[in-house]
Amino acid sequence: MLDVARCTYPSPRVPLRPLSTYTMLLLAYCAGLRRGELARLDLGDVDLQGGTITIRQTKFFKTRILPLPDSVIAELRAYNDARRRAGGSQDARSGLFWHERGDGHYTPEMITWLLADVIRRAGLKPLRGKTGPRVHDLRHSMVVNRILEWYRTGINPQDRLPFLATYLGHRDINSTLVYITVTQDLLHYANERFRAVGASCLNLGREVRS
Repeated sequence: MLDVARCTYPSPRVPLRPLSTYTMLLLAYCAGLRRGELARLDLGDVDLQGGTITIRQTKFFKTRILPLPDSVIAELRAYNDARRRAGGSQDARSGLFWHERGDGHYTPEMITWLLADVIRRAGLKPLRGKTGPRVHDLRHSMVVNRILEWYRTGINPQDRLPFLATYLGHRDINSTLVYITVTQDLLHYANERFRAVGASCLNLGREVRS
C-alpha cells in the first residue's frame, strides 16, 4: 500500500500529493489515527526533536501526545522537508497535510477517498462498492499487530491494554477490545500463553480429583 501511495497521484499541479497520501497512510497504521485526527493535524503538532505528535480535541474531547518510532519520525522529517520545498505554509497552525486550496487542510472525506483508493489500487479491495477493508481497519490492524508483538516479546497484553487504550484515545479498554480481531497468529500466541500459564492449573485439578 505504501508503494502504491507513493506513485498513485502524480500531478505537476499538486506535486506533494503522493507523499502526503503516503504519510497519511503511515500515520493511520503506525499511530492508529482516525481520519478526522489526520485531517486536524497541524504543522505545529509534530515535534521532530521529541519524537511525538499531538492529537488535539479528539472524539471524546481529549488531547493526547503520542510517541512514534524513530523510523516514522524519519518519514515525517522527510515529508516536512518536501512540504517546505513545495511551498507549504510554515505557520504552526497550517495543516500538516497542506495543499493550496481552502484553508490548506484536507477534509476527512477527502482523506477517506484517497486512502480507500490506495487500498483498491493495491488489490486489497474491489474497484467499486463498500466490500473489503475500510480505511478505519488500519486502526484495527495496528491494535492486532501491537498485541502480536507483545506476545512475541513475552509481554502479557492484558497488562498493557490500558496504555493502548490511552494511545488510541479511548475512554476505557472496553472500546479497545472491540478492535481485537482474532487472527490465526493471535489465536496461536494466545493458546501458547495459556498452555504455559494455565495448563498446569488444569493438570492440578485432575490430580486432586483422582
